[in-house]
Amino acid sequence: MEPVLNFLNSIAPLEEGLRDYLSSVLKTTNPPKDTILLREGSILRTIGFIEKGLIRGFKKMDNGSEKTTFFMKEGDVFVSVRSYFRQIPAKEALETLEPCIIDSITYSQYKQALKRYPSFHEHRAELLEKYYVLGDEREEMRQQHYVYDRFCYLVTHYPDLIDRVPDKFLASFIGTSSSYFSNLKSQYKDGNRSI
Repeated sequence: MEPVLNFLNSIAPLEEGLRDYLSSVLKTTNPPKDTILLREGSILRTIGFIEKGLIRGFKKMDNGSEKTTFFMKEGDVFVSVRSYFRQIPAKEALETLEPCIIDSITYSQYKQALKRYPSFHEHRAELLEKYYVLGDEREEMRQQHYVYDRFCYLVTHYPDLIDRVPDKFLASFIGTSSSYFSNLKSQYKDGNRSI
């Protein structure tokens, strides 16, 4: 759990007592690949920091397909925003794409930290700002009319995911078919930047 404490300390120094509190409540788990961390309709009870591994968020569509909404990896905090912060049933699911090491705290522990340690509000604000911006950028990408522009967003903002994530999940993230995505990826890797 030292990585998450160092991560928070890099945002703002952890005040006296906060480090000890977090050390006492953080729970480290090691879910294997393909673990469902949250099912649609369930309530997310913990917020997690990824020490190692990769997680995707996704929604089931009416036609039975899955729409990938985000990817989070080492150094990221992951959450189903409305489910966790409102403690209501989730409209998305979370799953591991790789074996993970996750440090997490429950909703009540999170609220207790905010109540007892004023500086924790600064950590909260910085994280909310970071992930709001990322969410806004993803939404802007989804508004791009051409698949090629969405593909360019992906390789610009998430280049390390191109060989780390199955094509079907990357395709659903940018809103195209797996076969078309694989074709774009192949051309991109062959050096054809004018796809």
